[in-house]
Amino acid sequence: MPTERIAGQETPPRAAPPLIVDVDGSLVSGDLLIEGAARLLAVSPLSLFALPFRLARGRAALKRWIAEAVPMPPETLALNPAVLDEIASAKAAGRAVWLASASDELAVAPLAAAVGAAGCFASDGRTNLAGRAKAAALVERFGEGGFDYIGNERRDLAVWKRARRAVGVNLSAGLAREVRALDGEARFLPGLGGRPLDYLRALRPHQWVKNTLVFAPLIAAHETRPESYSTAVGAFAALTACASGAYLLNDLLDLPHDRRHKSKRRRPPAAGKTSLLPTAGMGAALAAGGLALAFALPAAAGLCVLLYLSGTLAYSLLLKRKTFIDVITLAALYAVRILTGAAAASVALSPWFLAFSLFLFLALAIVKRQSELYALRESGRSASAGRAYFAEDLAALTALGVAAGIASVVILTLYIQDPKVNGLYARPEFLWLLCPLLLYWLGRLALLANRGKVNEDPLVFAMGDRTSWLTGVALLAVLAAAL
Repeated sequence: MPTERIAGQETPPRAAPPLIVDVDGSLVSGDLLIEGAARLLAVSPLSLFALPFRLARGRAALKRWIAEAVPMPPETLALNPAVLDEIASAKAAGRAVWLASASDELAVAPLAAAVGAAGCFASDGRTNLAGRAKAAALVERFGEGGFDYIGNERRDLAVWKRARRAVGVNLSAGLAREVRALDGEARFLPGLGGRPLDYLRALRPHQWVKNTLVFAPLIAAHETRPESYSTAVGAFAALTACASGAYLLNDLLDLPHDRRHKSKRRRPPAAGKTSLLPTAGMGAALAAGGLALAFALPAAAGLCVLLYLSGTLAYSLLLKRKTFIDVITLAALYAVRILTGAAAASVALSPWFLAFSLFLFLALAIVKRQSELYALRESGRSASAGRAYFAEDLAALTALGVAAGIASVVILTLYIQDPKVNGLYARPEFLWLLCPLLLYWLGRLALLANRGKVNEDPLVFAMGDRTSWLTGVALLAVLAAAL
């Protein structure tokens, strides 16, 4: 920095004004209070009932309670690269950087240390440091116009008014105009996301193919009535809405684990591309809408969809952390899709078909865990974050998956021999060819999972796998020959 000369003397350079960085919505995507509440519910679902009572004591007290209950390590947060670049530039220029947030000090201080800030201003359990309270604290410390400020929301106007320079993050056009009126040299930085496409991706539309299982009972029963398929389409839509809603809520509960995962960290909620409250609201609305649609169908179908949604939420909140109960739950949720289709179309479901489905989907659920444990082993870690498995469980889990797959084929042979089933086909003897084809596909899938070649969802893997497509065509050809 150039020095000033007064009366022939060289004077020390003036200290550059510090850069003050807001946390929620600026440095961090989303709000630490909302994210902390989601993390608290993930580890202690009953805490939901305590939240209103804690809030009655004030927002600052609520933030301190959550911050004490669930630490939020900086590496589990989605940070805005543009703001990190501003921090790095300020530090390189010799400027002090401070974080200032309405979030609790227990959550903000570790983040300040992680980004190399000199310190932080934050709520302390008594005072909620937002808006004017934040502005007053900064002016008291640095003086009027003695700092630059990075913020992202309307209540930051109180701080920008008293800052030397304003920097906005992901501002609306209207708010950006107001900030520009305060500071003609104001600069604006992008946020992490928030595009409609990000919210669509968060619904996981590639998973909707699983809900086509509602049509399986109709096809197996050779149902031809158009009204049956129309009702099944309604069941498909209801399940799809509930499933996407549950995915959104599950992603909010799983944020810290997903952000440490090599592929799940790219999901829009984990990457900070969708705001937490809108994501939660959209998830709740989809789940409620799916249930409403389901109960417009035959009552039994509505109950099946309610069972599916309840099972999915129980899985997200608790069961996914229970050894082997998690994969049994996943298999059961697949079977519930089949039950929903049968109930919606009033089609009788063979016990053999249901048993076959349970064991087949158990094998697929185990393959999902196999792929996770393979990745865990390759990463050099022993314990699975958010799951109840260890890397050394891979061999045992593989054996159980193979056993479940073989059991499904055995049940298929019993299904083929059922006289009621034989009556549906002109040449039922061709159905025996299904067995070696299914054994081949399941065996290959288990081997590929053990080699780390299957992504974490076997059905999604199969959709992009040429051999799986060819096997599927062969299975359909066999069924056509048997008709």
